[in-house]
Amino acid sequence: MRTVKPLLIGLLACINLWGTPSPILDAMDAELDRSMAELKLEGEESPYFISYQLVDRKEFSTKAVMGALMNSDDDHGRFLNVQVRVGDYEFDNMPLPEDLMSWDPDQNDHDNEYKKVPVPLSDDPAALRHALWLLTDMRYKWALKQYAKKEGERAREVEEERSPDFTMEEPVEYIGDEVDYSAEKAAWEEKVKDYSSLFKAYPEILDSRVSFSVEAKNDYFTSSEGTRIRQGKVYYWLRVSASTKAPDGMWVRSYRNFFGWREEDMPSDEMVKMEIDNLIDEVLALRDAPVMEAYVGPALIEPQAAGVFVHETYGHRLESQRIESKESGETFKDKVGTRIMPKFVSLYDDPTITQYRGMPVDGHYLYDDEGVPSRRTELIRKGILVNFICSRRPVKGFPSSNGHGRAQMEYVGYGDVPVSRQGNLILETTKPVPFKKLRKRLISLCRKQDRPYGLIFVRSEGGATMTGRGFMESFQSSPLLVYRVDAKTGKEELVRGVKFGGTPLVALDKIVATGDDPDVFNGYCGAESGMVPVGLVSPSLLLSEIEVAKEPAGKLKTPILSPPYQGEEETTSPEL
Repeated sequence: MRTVKPLLIGLLACINLWGTPSPILDAMDAELDRSMAELKLEGEESPYFISYQLVDRKEFSTKAVMGALMNSDDDHGRFLNVQVRVGDYEFDNMPLPEDLMSWDPDQNDHDNEYKKVPVPLSDDPAALRHALWLLTDMRYKWALKQYAKKEGERAREVEEERSPDFTMEEPVEYIGDEVDYSAEKAAWEEKVKDYSSLFKAYPEILDSRVSFSVEAKNDYFTSSEGTRIRQGKVYYWLRVSASTKAPDGMWVRSYRNFFGWREEDMPSDEMVKMEIDNLIDEVLALRDAPVMEAYVGPALIEPQAAGVFVHETYGHRLESQRIESKESGETFKDKVGTRIMPKFVSLYDDPTITQYRGMPVDGHYLYDDEGVPSRRTELIRKGILVNFICSRRPVKGFPSSNGHGRAQMEYVGYGDVPVSRQGNLILETTKPVPFKKLRKRLISLCRKQDRPYGLIFVRSEGGATMTGRGFMESFQSSPLLVYRVDAKTGKEELVRGVKFGGTPLVALDKIVATGDDPDVFNGYCGAESGMVPVGLVSPSLLLSEIEVAKEPAGKLKTPILSPPYQGEEETTSPEL
């Protein structure tokens, strides 16, 4: 047996916002209490911690192409995450940070068995407790196996200083109202058909899609520490995308996404149609644009693309599981108290907010997936690193969670172990510069460096980053709309086929000015614990130097015939 487990000290933190009683939480509590009191194999450790999380997810989604409805679906699913820990807060069965993404066939078999246990869609207590009983038994036996394996590895390997495996947090109780969506389904089916029909007038556009989705998510959490939570959110998304092929076979594409917390947040028909017109012009211009060659030089990154840049270069490297991992580059491990950004820049993550300056941000949540209240966390203050994004797995110098333990509950694998993830990552500046002046400074930098042109990144669809030691640390972004600015004349020229990337520590030191134009990029981020919604906020960023490479051209040429719906009206094939 291990040493006596430390007690949690502190009052139960109760929030004075109460919804209706919860039969789901009551059933979860009953089975949890029984498991904590009785679950034990003879001669083995009993659990020191158990938590149950149930996510009830309802979604309506519809998609149209060229004025025709492609699908219209209602989906309702429930997902249970049972976490069982044996050992104590200092050392338990949960995987070390470096093991989170490693392939383990035994883990895969365990996950497959876990998936086979059905979760009832009704609130029937007996059915719910039956599922919890089976899953708890499965998790407990797996925990014992992993605990023994981990102890064996600790005995064999060189001893090194490690933070505890789990933080002690004050229990909370919050019973919010359950949520549901109220979207007019038939109306949205007609809307997406109407919006998508606009593309029919442009046979040069080879692929276009318009989709609407609304998701109501109710989250129930209870733990052996006394935490009880019921919280809910509703997400509304309208997405428009278009793509075509350039003469050399390269695909070019762009999009417009609209996010809101209410149906009223969705844009008007007039705004959507205006943005679709702009999108069509954008994609057709990209089709005819020249291909960008490899380049090193100054660049101006507009706000939405800048948010993705900050997310990939800074955000992931400030997630605490990367600070004490043998497989991670540990970029900022010993950088606390040192400057890692310009003095006029600060960075924080704030999941508590639903809007930033009137713009909705989709990384909001009240409590994380470990039952800890979300909180605004200052990460970089005036260029100085002061904190990390932390879950309940602590790192040296930061013994407590700041409410960032997140996981996609539908994700199978290590999704049952929430890890530190970004919520709403926000970069702010004390030296905002109007965009026109930033553009002039871009041209000035080009002339000083004897560069024939600089680049302006307008829109990005996302990115990726490498944080492990097995490869050189790097990041990559996929800009969709990039302009080349002539250093002599200031003339802008649209280019295509751009890949933007580099090494983070080099890129971070290249920010020389920031704009006065913060904007929001809403999306989903994928990492060890699945896909989670994130809001990214940044003004424009002027970099003294970036590196871009050329995208490979496609192999297949454009279609030979014109689209069939144009056949009777056109006497000749359009040039595609």
